[in-house]
Amino acid sequence: VPRLCEPCRCACESETDVAGLHFRDRTVTSTSFADGAEIPAKYTGAQGVSPQLSWSGAPAATAGYVLIMHDVDVAIPAGNLHNDITHWVVWNIPPSTTSIPEGGPVPTGANQLSMRGPQYMGPAPPPGHPFHHYIFEIYALNAPLDVAAGATRPDVEKAMEGKIIARGAYVGRAKPAQ
Repeated sequence: VPRLCEPCRCACESETDVAGLHFRDRTVTSTSFADGAEIPAKYTGAQGVSPQLSWSGAPAATAGYVLIMHDVDVAIPAGNLHNDITHWVVWNIPPSTTSIPEGGPVPTGANQLSMRGPQYMGPAPPPGHPFHHYIFEIYALNAPLDVAAGATRPDVEKAMEGKIIARGAYVGRAKPAQ
């Protein structure tokens, strides 16, 4: 079993995770901040602007993408990546799309959600907390998702089961506002 890095659980030390999904064939980049760096204030807080994201290396069978941004440092219980804070989910991103511009919009035909509704929710760790890690995961799927607008992250993740053919991740850190 390959070692998965913490806190993002990406397979940065390995070509595949335990399910055999290729991680390194999906390159995720951003012009908004460096991978692993502090997320600039412009992209944080309730009114934060969504950062620019790009990806490449899609498998030929890609029929669409899902983007999930979440804060892994507030998982309940600690370390449970299924009970962390959802900041942004975008699904049914067309297979021809390889980026989302700063501030959006999301591609035509895609749906989005966060804890604040159908929009990006910037990082905002609570006062007194250390840096939090925000993971932007891009999943390549072999079929579109039959998930309507207004769905929840668990609805999207359930619909993704058996359709994930590749995944890439990008990490940003944010600290509480001073």
